[in-house]
Amino acid sequence: MTIRTNDELILLTGGLKQGAAQIRWIERELGFKPPRKIDDHPMITWEQVNGKPQERRRTEPKWKKAL
Repeated sequence: MTIRTNDELILLTGGLKQGAAQIRWIERELGFKPPRKIDDHPMITWEQVNGKPQERRRTEPKWKKAL
């Protein structure tokens, strides 16, 4: 698993160059919050990009009240 370069991140995010903007895009489009590199850009791999979206946690119990 190799970490994506800053140039690859710019291509992935549609031209966004700032690390914070790239992180917001990843959170919105890919559904997870990536860690930051020392230069403030996101640290992700292609496996994370191509992986299935993570399930959202339930806010309600799975069971139902008996009638």
